[in-house]
Amino acid sequence: MHVNIPVTEEVQDSLGNRYVLYSVFLEGTLLFKVRYSDLHLWDEQLQRVFGNNLPAFPPKYYLAMTKSMAEERRLQLEKYLQKLVSDPVISSSEIFTNFFKRLQLETFKIPTIEIILKVYLPNDEQIRVDVLTTDTAERVLELALFKAALSRELMEYFSLFITHRENDGGITVVKQIAGFELPFITIWNMDDDSFQIDIRKCYMNPSTDAMLMGCTTAIHLLYIQAVQEYRMNWSRPTEEQQAKLQQLLESENKVKFLQLMQNVERYGHIQLGACTSDYPKPETSVTVSIGYLEMYCCFHTSNGNKEILQLPITDLNCWHVQMCNSVKDNCSIDKKHQLEFMFEYIQAETKKCITLRTEQAFLLSTCLKKIMIEQPVTGTKEDLEIQVERRALTKFNTKCAQKELHMKKSPFSPKTSENLVFDEFTDIHL
Repeated sequence: MHVNIPVTEEVQDSLGNRYVLYSVFLEGTLLFKVRYSDLHLWDEQLQRVFGNNLPAFPPKYYLAMTKSMAEERRLQLEKYLQKLVSDPVISSSEIFTNFFKRLQLETFKIPTIEIILKVYLPNDEQIRVDVLTTDTAERVLELALFKAALSRELMEYFSLFITHRENDGGITVVKQIAGFELPFITIWNMDDDSFQIDIRKCYMNPSTDAMLMGCTTAIHLLYIQAVQEYRMNWSRPTEEQQAKLQQLLESENKVKFLQLMQNVERYGHIQLGACTSDYPKPETSVTVSIGYLEMYCCFHTSNGNKEILQLPITDLNCWHVQMCNSVKDNCSIDKKHQLEFMFEYIQAETKKCITLRTEQAFLLSTCLKKIMIEQPVTGTKEDLEIQVERRALTKFNTKCAQKELHMKKSPFSPKTSENLVFDEFTDIHL
């Protein structure tokens, strides 16, 4: 997850005292606004629970701040919050969730009431969930999957996403909703009814499907998502595979359909919406999809030709996301924040750099980090859980330190496995 504070504003309270309000964005969308004093008090509470495991909190200034001091504090708060949300132990704690919940409600002035929230499956089937406006995404997902009769042990493989229904019937995956977000507020901030909350699988490695095939409901969820992506041409079956898939669709043989899809090129890829590239020329239209072990780019040149870049993830050196235009008070995902995704890769022992302009830049970065985390994990489900937990908990501080050192040197440093997984620095140009 990417946290940044691109906007601050000076506010006056009822007594005439002035203070700075920080707008905290999560993956390009306004999450909440908060005062330094509230964050400072919260940090003191966190210290009583987590002690020395917390990152350093920006110090108080007892004299009036200069512009440079104010900017330094903004960047320090940004790094502080980024480290907290990246720690799976802290970000799943009650003290963390309750604080973020309160700030979201206060920022958008949402009361705590009972509602019926519509959650969709990839086949457009609705699951109507009785929730509170204060229920987190983790709670909403649990209730929705319980209604769908999914085994509790398999819920970790699915997540809530914001998707956009296009005029041609296809979808654009906008973002994965973080577990501590309030889905009602997230969808409430969308500009129109073409945005909705979907349940989708939240892993990139297609072979993980096999771990879920013992559950009828899991098979159904995987099947309807695979069918949706197949019909939107996100995958590339051969003519022979196409004929067999059509037969299996007609007979609704879900297991065999999924088994065959495992052998289809680009199965499990997420295809981005319209975006442009600075390669081979500025404002070149490009089709981008991201899947396990590769990123696929098709550049549509001005003379009508196509140039394909099928980039193995192992050749990817590093990447980062930046907002290139000023973000004012926008909080809706479909507002044009002019996001850029810059990546460096190795080709024929030469480093090359390409910049993509896409509103799904944060989603692309999130997918890449998932791939890097999943890539070295093999073996049984128990092995997977142990290795992921070990990577997330015991190496977190080391990786954060490496990330900071990496960014002090250059936005593009020599390739290492650690940089590939945790290169999540976000440049903000106001």
